[in-house]
Amino acid sequence: MFTTGTATDYNDLAERLHTFLTAKGSAFGLAYTGTGDGRLTDYSGGASSVAETFTITATSPTSFSVVGSVTGSIGPATVGTPFAHATLEFLISAGTTPFVAGDQFILSTAPKWTSLRRSRGCRLEATQGNDGTYAVQNLVDGKLNIWPFNVSGLTNRSWNIYTTVTLPQEVEITFFEPVTISAYELTLHDTTGQAPDDWQMQYWDGGAWVTLDSQMGIVFYNGIPQTFTIAAPVSATRYRWHITGLRYTQLHMGSLRMFRQADGVDACFHEYAWKAPGNDGTSEIFVGIHGFERQDADYYDWEIAGMDGWLAGSTFYQQVGFQGNLYLPLWNAAIPYWFVCDGRRAVVIAKISTQYEIAVFGLLEPYYSPGQWPYPLVLGGSMSHGEFSAWNDTDYRWSLSDNRHRIFTHADVGGAPVGTGERDPWDTQLRVRNLDGGWKAVEGSLADAITSTPQIYYHIIWPTRCGLSELDPGPGATYDLWPVMVMLGDVGNGYNTPGQLPGIALITGQDLSAETLIRQGAVDWIIVPNVFRNDRDDFCAVRLD
Repeated sequence: MFTTGTATDYNDLAERLHTFLTAKGSAFGLAYTGTGDGRLTDYSGGASSVAETFTITATSPTSFSVVGSVTGSIGPATVGTPFAHATLEFLISAGTTPFVAGDQFILSTAPKWTSLRRSRGCRLEATQGNDGTYAVQNLVDGKLNIWPFNVSGLTNRSWNIYTTVTLPQEVEITFFEPVTISAYELTLHDTTGQAPDDWQMQYWDGGAWVTLDSQMGIVFYNGIPQTFTIAAPVSATRYRWHITGLRYTQLHMGSLRMFRQADGVDACFHEYAWKAPGNDGTSEIFVGIHGFERQDADYYDWEIAGMDGWLAGSTFYQQVGFQGNLYLPLWNAAIPYWFVCDGRRAVVIAKISTQYEIAVFGLLEPYYSPGQWPYPLVLGGSMSHGEFSAWNDTDYRWSLSDNRHRIFTHADVGGAPVGTGERDPWDTQLRVRNLDGGWKAVEGSLADAITSTPQIYYHIIWPTRCGLSELDPGPGATYDLWPVMVMLGDVGNGYNTPGQLPGIALITGQDLSAETLIRQGAVDWIIVPNVFRNDRDDFCAVRLD
């Protein structure tokens, strides 16, 4: 199923995606045989969808029976009138040629996705240290002392004030919706002990700041979190860490976490995690997104992630089999979007200014049986940072114009350090989970070129790596849709092609423009360019089903 609309900003876009995935089951696989040329559109599952296939058969030019393989008969449906049931929704519209008895649509459904965690995050503003290398926003973006946040360029994961600290020092925490905080956790970043020792945690009651908790004489030790309980929690949107005393003369704080009373989740960290049910309704596919921003660098992004499972007590980055560091650059303004999903995968298309960002997360369309390749998880974004830019770098912004910023069907190593061996998993915009649970970076080009011969241990995208630059439309302006196949190089186990991207194809862009719809059978495909590029081999198509 798919939907389209306009979000107010990148945070609202995430909330809309969450609703799209979890409010209703999905409907997919639309097919049609018959005489009439009307259409079935606006289809989705319902709140009680299960894995089944529906046969929607015309009994007259204006009426259809609706029969599910599990649910049974739930019809009739009337042409021109929206059909709504707890397991299926759609609209059949008449065309020029009327339907006749026996005309038939086929449509499958899967249960809705399960929400594992939902937190819309917050925005911070301090008296000092709102920009630069050690900006206050670092406190809540989850950059803990774990890989990759403790290596090379990513060590700027803290809020540091090296100059004279103004007292009182305020850190205002503004949530995107009211939250009830029952405890909060603070962690020192380094070994110097440069931390506050006296403070109050406060909330805004609409007219004044009210103290929830007071602390005096606190001593922090490097990397050891300290948790403080709020005796009488309240629901509020605005909180404030009101610092009145320092142990020494500077501030070097690593993280601030504020725990919701309802479920213990850190409300400061912007994240969503889901379990997709599979199209069989019995699978467990674990994916998620993390929203992060820096106002001084003017970027507002998602991090796309996949996991092998989910532990409610673990953080986003500490989930088993976690793979991330793959981005969808967005902005803090209106975003036209297209969402597509079934029980196995989701696709997000976002229009930022005049360019297009796209993400995919879920399972490949497999070439192996589940017993042979049980969990062919794929993650695609439109930005990768194999060289790990510092968090205050504008390279995370949507306006980045080099090869780190490409859609995943045209993935490239960009500026990643390229050695003599296999790519690191975070080097490109497309990642595939291997049989052994490791992750492979897949590339469609090298420095925007397809002419070099790939090494046998490179993992490539066909036909991107072979090129569509000479491909024209067929007779009568017909367009072929080429499956996007993931081909893993020889890394000790021989070559493997585990599958193709789900509902995504390559297409020549000759005489096409962004957002053009191409109908194949009963379903439309939308044309998406490679971010801002418009060469005819820089386009893909996404099935709106």
